[in-house]
Amino acid sequence: MPDVWAVAALRDGLISLGDVWRRRGTLPCAGLTVTSTPDGAVIHRDGQPAPVVKPLPGTRGRTLHIGPGVALREVGAFVGSLPADLRPACYTVAPGVTP
Repeated sequence: MPDVWAVAALRDGLISLGDVWRRRGTLPCAGLTVTSTPDGAVIHRDGQPAPVVKPLPGTRGRTLHIGPGVALREVGAFVGSLPADLRPACYTVAPGVTP
């Protein structure tokens, strides 16, 4: 059962998905990491700095930015493992993302 406070805070734009996932210890597959952003989170390769992302206005903390070198199948597996109310609502994809 998801944290009621997290769902409410996300809905009201008070926190981002990256904050919630970090608090819950929610991690993507091996080789990937998630870094919080003001509008959500960015998923990128371990050992690489989080790419600079342009926050999407009006997304209220629910955007997942997909960094270069990350496979969409990895993102799909990660997002599919999340409860529906803790999934991203918007996505951005950097050049270099693979299928």
